[in-house]
Amino acid sequence: MSDTPSSLLRSTPLLDTQHPDIERLVAERGWRVLPMRERIGAVYDFVRDEIAFGCNEADDLPASRVLADGHGQCNTKGTLLMALLRSVGVPCRLNDNVARVRAGQW
Repeated sequence: MSDTPSSLLRSTPLLDTQHPDIERLVAERGWRVLPMRERIGAVYDFVRDEIAFGCNEADDLPASRVLADGHGQCNTKGTLLMALLRSVGVPCRLNDNVARVRAGQW
């Protein structure tokens, strides 16, 4: 995947930004008209505060399913966050980090 801004706004099978429920939420909240910093904060706050923490049936659910479930764990809430950010014009991509810790140093 290219890291050009247009590719970082694209809908994907997981980041289903064009799903009617995603589009409806974004329109109802009016996030697109906010200044960029406030837009990002409002989307982040929604996912943090209004999507409960809880396990989904799988890790590879599309964002619209996480929204419909009303809950998600770290990775599925991240999928929803990315889809919503892309929906409001904020280019984003997944950056997967692995922590390596020696025994006894955590």
